[in-house]
Amino acid sequence: MSPFAALAAALRLEAVRLRTVRSTAVLLVAAVAAGAAGAAALCALDQRTDLGRGGLLDALTGGSASGLSVVGALAALAGALVVAADARHGAERSALVVVPRRGALLAARVLVVTAWSAVLAVTALVAAAVLVLLWPGQELVAQAPRPVVLALPLLGYAAVVVLQGLAGMALASLLRSAVVAVAAVVAWPLVAEPVLGLVVPRSGWGAVVDQLLPAAAASRLVAVPPVAAGPAWAVGTVVAGAALAAAVGALVLAVAARGARGDA
Repeated sequence: MSPFAALAAALRLEAVRLRTVRSTAVLLVAAVAAGAAGAAALCALDQRTDLGRGGLLDALTGGSASGLSVVGALAALAGALVVAADARHGAERSALVVVPRRGALLAARVLVVTAWSAVLAVTALVAAAVLVLLWPGQELVAQAPRPVVLALPLLGYAAVVVLQGLAGMALASLLRSAVVAVAAVVAWPLVAEPVLGLVVPRSGWGAVVDQLLPAAAASRLVAVPPVAAGPAWAVGTVVAGAALAAAVGALVLAVAARGARGDA
């Protein structure tokens, strides 16, 4: 079987699996609920205090610029559940009979989890946008920066959700537990990174490293650019995104290396 034929067959397997598990519909509904709930909370808060120019972005993304993302956690769960289903039903062995290439199976899984995580992110964004537009008396839209300014953080939000989905998938493969994998994705910005921030010095190289840690990089990608932002802000955002992608990519490569050792 050629590499392209193997990848096509693996993609069909992963797509069928995604369509047939009950968690797919549940996660889609949960993404709608999370997007709407986050927007409702921010709209209600805006009526009590001025959220400023970043209020609309916070409402659309559920405040993900803080480093926490409910939809990102759902994407991590989606990626982890794909792996858990294999472990529970022994589907990996059956897949290897149909597609005897671990690399093609992993590549297909990465592509499907990427697409599925992107769907969850866009679904949550649409639900949040609809609720903001229907919310009576909110001023978020009037105070927001131009759409072209919001476009990049919204793309950054979608990218962060996708990377969290891939992190959930990779960690579940490495740790052999969907629960532990999702807990790790959620606990990193809440516990691990703040503790690292206490250890890393705040000046010199430590300040640079602190900004490139995963949660800090994710926050940068979803943040509204300052009013006077110039090329330096754009470069810093690209570097932060590259650092986050590299961290998740390292996890996926570890999964690939583990599979290669299993074949050896």
